[in-house]
Amino acid sequence: MPLAIDFLQSLMCLCTDYTEVDINVIVPDSGEVDAFRGAVDNLTSCGDTFSIFPVPPNNVNGPKANVHIINMFDILPPVFHSITIKKLAAAATLEYDYALWLDSESIVVQPFSIRQMFDTYVAATTVWRWRNTNHDVMRDMMSGSAGMLNRTIESFGPAFWNLESQEWIIEKTVIDDLFQYVEMVHSQDFWSAWATHGAPFEITLYNMHIQSRKLETTDPMFTKYRILESEMEMEKYGVLSASSQYVKEAMTQIGLLERSWLFLQVPGVAQKLSKMLRNYSLQLYRLDDLDIAPPEVINRFLLDTPIHFLCSGAPPLHSWWEGRNKFV
Repeated sequence: MPLAIDFLQSLMCLCTDYTEVDINVIVPDSGEVDAFRGAVDNLTSCGDTFSIFPVPPNNVNGPKANVHIINMFDILPPVFHSITIKKLAAAATLEYDYALWLDSESIVVQPFSIRQMFDTYVAATTVWRWRNTNHDVMRDMMSGSAGMLNRTIESFGPAFWNLESQEWIIEKTVIDDLFQYVEMVHSQDFWSAWATHGAPFEITLYNMHIQSRKLETTDPMFTKYRILESEMEMEKYGVLSASSQYVKEAMTQIGLLERSWLFLQVPGVAQKLSKMLRNYSLQLYRLDDLDIAPPEVINRFLLDTPIHFLCSGAPPLHSWWEGRNKFV
């Protein structure tokens, strides 16, 4: 819970239009509903600065974020309760056009507009993939998602991997189609199929459904999505080269783009990676280790790309910045 509250505080102080979006927090029981509500009520109004940034004028002493706390018991029967199902259950139940799945250990990096972030994504919807499953954990994850769709992993390629981008923006019409498709091919309700096919990871299932439907239908719901190969794009931008090949070769059980922050340790790569992310409008990123490169390299990479969210294991970025007395 503390990480989620830190995230909400950063959103209130750095997102220029945070009051224009709904934030839904899924918790596993009524006790957590009460505890989380108390923590949200204790969020503090933003002053003139947050971390190293001037707070946007309209955010100073602004209202609380629109946080809806949802008990998982209210949207799923107990037999299906699992931490891995929370995002998918919410996606199926709530009303929206596009939504963003976030883990609690995320943080807002710098001032930005969340509506503009969504608009940028919608203008060029993309699914990223890689062809290098190098561990049984990865192969099992992909096979589970394929089985849920009543497909074989061979139809995608035995080394197929699609947990690449941290930009987990989902589209309601695609979610609805996914549920209908799974129920059709398995002749049972979605959650029973989900439980009997290994409870596949939600974003890998979602991405795989888009890619497979794009190949078999002319429906613009799917044809508008670009399918991009991480390794090919990283080679094109010079992120992956002879001098950085050793980083890729040491990777196991992880995605190439997902952990591309590891390439920041290679001199000269940060600007190339920044250019690639900027050109593909990737504004959400995973960065586990602030010491992977010199501080000024990290600063410029985050600020200039620009990165707006650090997701899934975000380090204590703002205290790191404040400790170095850096201001912008």
